[in-house]
Amino acid sequence: MSVDSSRAGGGASGTGVSAGIVVPAAALGGALFGLVDTLRTVLADTLARDLGRALLLAAIDAGSLALVGAVGGLAAWLLLRSRLGRGMKHPVAGGLQVGLSFAYLLDAGEAWFRAPAPFTQAPPLHGNPLVFALGVAVIAVICVGVAFIRSRALVFSIALLSLSLMVGHAVVSRRSVPRGHQDPPADAPNVLLVTMDTSRADYFGAYGRTDVQTPNFDALATQGLLMDNAFSQIPVTGPSHTTMMTGRTPWEHGNLLNGLPIDPAYHTLAQQLRDAGYRTAAFVSAYVLDGGLGFSRGFEVYDDDFGWLQGWDATVPGRVLAMAERFTNPDLVLERIGGRTTDQALAWLDANASGNAPFFTWVHLFDPHGPYEPPPPWNTAYYQGDPRDPAHTSMQDAQHIASYLKPSLAGITDADYVLAQYAGEVSYTDSQVGRLVAWLDASGHADDTVLIVLADHGESLAGDHGVWFNHGDDLYEAATWIPWVIRLPDGQHAGEKIEQMVELTDLAPTIYDLVGIDTPSTVTGQSLVPSFSGGDHRAYARGMCFDRPVNRDLRSKGEIKDPTWRVSALRFPNNRFVDHEYGDLPSENWSIHGQPPNRVEQRAPIAIPVENQLTDLTQQLFSENSVERSQVQQSEDAIKKLQALGYMEK
Repeated sequence: MSVDSSRAGGGASGTGVSAGIVVPAAALGGALFGLVDTLRTVLADTLARDLGRALLLAAIDAGSLALVGAVGGLAAWLLLRSRLGRGMKHPVAGGLQVGLSFAYLLDAGEAWFRAPAPFTQAPPLHGNPLVFALGVAVIAVICVGVAFIRSRALVFSIALLSLSLMVGHAVVSRRSVPRGHQDPPADAPNVLLVTMDTSRADYFGAYGRTDVQTPNFDALATQGLLMDNAFSQIPVTGPSHTTMMTGRTPWEHGNLLNGLPIDPAYHTLAQQLRDAGYRTAAFVSAYVLDGGLGFSRGFEVYDDDFGWLQGWDATVPGRVLAMAERFTNPDLVLERIGGRTTDQALAWLDANASGNAPFFTWVHLFDPHGPYEPPPPWNTAYYQGDPRDPAHTSMQDAQHIASYLKPSLAGITDADYVLAQYAGEVSYTDSQVGRLVAWLDASGHADDTVLIVLADHGESLAGDHGVWFNHGDDLYEAATWIPWVIRLPDGQHAGEKIEQMVELTDLAPTIYDLVGIDTPSTVTGQSLVPSFSGGDHRAYARGMCFDRPVNRDLRSKGEIKDPTWRVSALRFPNNRFVDHEYGDLPSENWSIHGQPPNRVEQRAPIAIPVENQLTDLTQQLFSENSVERSQVQQSEDAIKKLQALGYMEK
C-alpha cells in the first residue's frame, strides 16, 4: 500500500493536501497568538497580578483564537484544493502562518475601526474599510508566498519570527509605574480615600438625619473632623473626581462633562504620592472613572474592570465582542456593586499594606447613583407597603425622568418608595465603608492612616428645584452639599467640626499637607489643615455646570451644536447666588436657613450693588477658561455607555 508523500513528509500536490493537516496547524497558530495576546493583556493592564486569572484568561483567549485560526485554515485548505495550491510545499508551517495571520487581522481590524479617544490623533484614513481591505490583501499575499517557500526551516522561521515580534511588542508595551526618586517623609501616614458617588449630606446621621442608618460614617465623625459645609464644584462624577485628584476647579481643568481625559499637564494625587515613595492602588465602581481617561496615572494597580473575567475585555476576542455588544447592550459592565469593589480593595491591602512604604488607596463606591436598587436587606429597610398601589399619587408630578431610570421606576406610584430605595443605597454604601474601617482597626493601621470619606456630589430627588432623581443640571443644595469626614492618626481633632465653606478642590492640598510633601504649583485649592486649629479658610464655595436644559432648547432650534452655556454658583454660609452665562436668564439669590438636615432654600431679594459684585465674581469664573475641552465629541462607544448611566440625553 503506497503512502502519499505529501502527507507523510509534509509536502503537497494540490488535492493531496489534507484538511486534517492545514486546519489543526492554523488552529495552533491562532492559539499561539492567543497566548501572546494574554501576555500582552496581563503586562499592559492596571490590575493586580493574579496567576489563576491569567491562566484562565490564557485558556479562553487561546481557545477562542484557535477557532479563528481554524476558520482561516479551512479557507486555506479550500484554496489549496485548487490549481493554485498544487505548489504548496509545507502545509503544517503554512497553516501555522495562516492561523497567526487570521488572529492578527482580527486584532488589527478591531483597532482600525475603533473610534479614537478624545484629544488623540488617529492614523490617516483611520476606519476606512478600503484601506483595511488593502491590508487584508497584503497579508493574504504574504501567506500565499510563505506557502510556496521550498525550505521547511525558512517557513517555520517566518512563523517563529512573527511570534517573536508579537512577544517583543507585548513586553515593550508593558505598563510600569516607576517609584519616585525620593523617600516618603519620616513617619508619613498611609492614606485611605473613599469616595461615595451621588451621596447627599442630609441622608447621613452625622448631619442630623435620624431615619437612615449610616453608623460607620457617623462613628468616623465622632473620631475625626466633620466638614459641616462641604460642597461639590460640579455635580458630575468624572469632572468632580478630576477636581479631587488635581486640586483644580472644573473651569480650570476644563472638564465639565464625563468621558473626557484629565489634561496631562496636571499631576494627580496618585502621581505625586507615588513619586514620594507611596504604594498606590485604586478600586473604582463605574465606567465614568475609566483608567484610560487619566485616572489611573500614578497608580500601580487601577482596578476598573467589571467584567465576568477581569482582563477579558482587553483581549482580542473580548474587544471584538465588546464592539458588537455596544450596539445592543452598551451597559453590560458599566458598574459593579460596592461589595465587589471593596473585596478587591481589601485583598490588595492584605497583600501590600505590611511593607515598609506607606500606601495610598482610593476606593470608589457608586451604589447611591441611580437606578436605586440596593441589595437585601436594604431594599426593604425603609419602605413597607405596595409602591405600585394606584391609591398613591406622589409620582404623578414626576417629570423629565432620565431614560436610564425609567425601567426601574415603571409602575411606581409612590415617590416615598424611590426615596426609601435611595436611602437603602446610602446605607449599603455606609456598610462598605464599615468594612474598610474594620480592616484598618484589625490590621493595626488605624493609628497610622489618614482616612477620608466624602462624596463627589449629591442628588436631586423628588422634585428638588423641579429635578426628579437626577443631577448634573443645577448647583442647588441637593446636588452640591456633600458628606465629608477626615479621621487623623492617634485620634487627633476627634469630634470636631469645620463650619467654614469647603470645596473639593481642597482635598488634594489637604492630603499633601497631612503627609508632608510639597503641593504642586498647578493646585489651586487650599489645604484644610490650618482650619483644624481655627484658622480661616473660605468665605464661599464655588461651582459650575452646563445648563443642559437651555442647551437642549437651543440645539432643538439649531442655534448651537455643542454644549456652551454654563451656570455658576457661589455658596455663602447663609445664601447661594446662581448666575447663568446665557444672557437672557436672570441671576438668582437663595437664602438658606434651618438646621441640618432640614436646610431650606428660598428665593430672596438682593440689593443691586451686592448683585453686581457677585455677578462680577461669577463672570470671572466664566472667563477663567473656555469650554473647548468639554465641547470635544466623545467616541461612539463612550457616548452609548454614558447614555446608559444617564449622563447624556439619547
